[in-house]
Amino acid sequence: MPVDVTSLPVDTTHELYTELRMKALAQRDVAATGTCPYDLDVLYQFWSHFLIRNFNSSMYSEFRRLATSDASERHNTTGMDNLIKYYSESLASTFPTRDHIIHDFVGVVKLEGAKGNRPAFRQLKAAWTNGALNIKNRKKISGMLEDEIKTELDA
Repeated sequence: MPVDVTSLPVDTTHELYTELRMKALAQRDVAATGTCPYDLDVLYQFWSHFLIRNFNSSMYSEFRRLATSDASERHNTTGMDNLIKYYSESLASTFPTRDHIIHDFVGVVKLEGAKGNRPAFRQLKAAWTNGALNIKNRKKISGMLEDEIKTELDA
């Protein structure tokens, strides 16, 4: 379905997803370590919002793969920040989240360990304590967490 560009703000540009993705990945290939090119940042933001209501397994897999690769190999957390935001919003949505998405999020929380910045844990704790978690998602997460993490969430 075409986008009605008359309803968009004046300074908004319109670009096909395939074109944005191609440009973003090309920029990523030549980007300096520790940086995130503008179009890649936009692509990460797009994925974090789009996948909530329009889940696509291959798109999610690419999002997750690139975000984790950027964080570990390129010392850039932009992708992981958006992936964690996606997990948080997915868990808070009214729809039950797919088990493998919850498993992936819990895996990120566990990889962060017990010290340091821990953005995934902070997002999980915020949702856990403010009641934003869908009850089915909360039960699924609880079943995947060790007692130490559950205790820390309840503290």
